[in-house]
Amino acid sequence: MPLTHIQTVAVIGAGQMGPGIAQTAAAVGYSTTLIARSAAGLEKGRAKILSNLQAMSRFDLVKPEDIDAILARITFRNDGFAGVAEADLVVEAAVEELPLKQQLFRDLEAIVRSDTILASTTSGLRAADIGALTAHPERVVVAHYWNPPHLLPLVEVAPSDKTSREVVDVISAFLRSTGHSPALVRKDALGFIANRLQHALWREALAIVQQGIASPSDVDEAMKTSFGARTPVLGIFEHMDLVGLDLVQNIHSYLLADLDTLPGPNPELSARVARGDLGVKTGLGFYDWSIKSSADVLRARDTELMERAAKRKKNSAS
Repeated sequence: MPLTHIQTVAVIGAGQMGPGIAQTAAAVGYSTTLIARSAAGLEKGRAKILSNLQAMSRFDLVKPEDIDAILARITFRNDGFAGVAEADLVVEAAVEELPLKQQLFRDLEAIVRSDTILASTTSGLRAADIGALTAHPERVVVAHYWNPPHLLPLVEVAPSDKTSREVVDVISAFLRSTGHSPALVRKDALGFIANRLQHALWREALAIVQQGIASPSDVDEAMKTSFGARTPVLGIFEHMDLVGLDLVQNIHSYLLADLDTLPGPNPELSARVARGDLGVKTGLGFYDWSIKSSADVLRARDTELMERAAKRKKNSAS
């Protein structure tokens, strides 16, 4: 019998994405399990969820008296995949390596019920590839949450051509129940919707720096204080229609040929990776993170997102 609704959720991975995903499910009443490889990883995941909830309570996004109840709905486990056996939905949030995900999904299939939905929150891999080793790819789907998943509404639902329509409908309904906005990806394409847009932007930003047109800090400032500032309320195609498609076509007629079309990583990026300058994790990337605070950047990001979420909540209640 096909699954018609979700009651129990298991999330595999307690790193960047897993805790926030588990939090959003538990916050609206789902019995949730968060699975990590180690006790230390689980403790970090638990601490992250608590910190998230405490911060959200300051913006009236969570009632302080509800925090303990939300945490109580999450079971924290590091004993393998035993916690997924009775889950209606399993969300994989492991590292972005296709062979690992393929093996994980094949292993999961031997443990879960026959009607359990198997979802990956991969940033860009195809559902068909992730489920290639499973016997029942019709229940494999991508549900790409955006970071931080407890504050950003979008989840891209990307089925393969073998994913059943029922799976797409059930997981989309689940995501709406957790306050997310599911966007259906109609073709099983690498990068889905938003990451294709984001990486196209990153490719051109790297080219601008490589060609000496502007510095990384000026590129960031230009984005944050121009189209980036209006993006929350003005979509790409809305904007094109507002300015006029004839004007868009005119600009494209001379500008597009001058934009970057490199088929691989930009040398500006590759040189830094070769030197071991990987960004925050090594202390140096495009910025010197020994003098620039990543904590301050993330705090500003999350504060802005919580302020927007609080405004949406107030508007929906009025």
